[in-house]
Amino acid sequence: MPRRWAGEAELAALIIARANAGKRVTLSPDTALFVGLKLMTASAKPTAAEVALMICDSRCERPCYPCQGKANVIVAAYGQSVKPPRS
Repeated sequence: MPRRWAGEAELAALIIARANAGKRVTLSPDTALFVGLKLMTASAKPTAAEVALMICDSRCERPCYPCQGKANVIVAAYGQSVKPPRS
C-alpha cells in the first residue's frame, strides 16, 4: 500500500482533518508503529531538575541555581511545565 503522506506534519494534518470530519482513521501497521512511537516520546519529556543536572558543568549533586535557570528556559521552550525540584 503506497504511503499517502510525505512527512509527520502532513500525516498529522490528514488524521486531524478526518477526525474533524467525523471519519474513521485506519493506519497501516508501519504507520501505527510510527504514530505509537511518536506518542510515547512526546509525553516523555524530562523535568527541569533532570535537565539542570544534565547540563551542569560542575556536576552538582543537586541542581545549582544557574543551571536550574537555564533548564527552566529549555523545558518551557519544549512545553514541559516548570516544576520546582523535589528535596
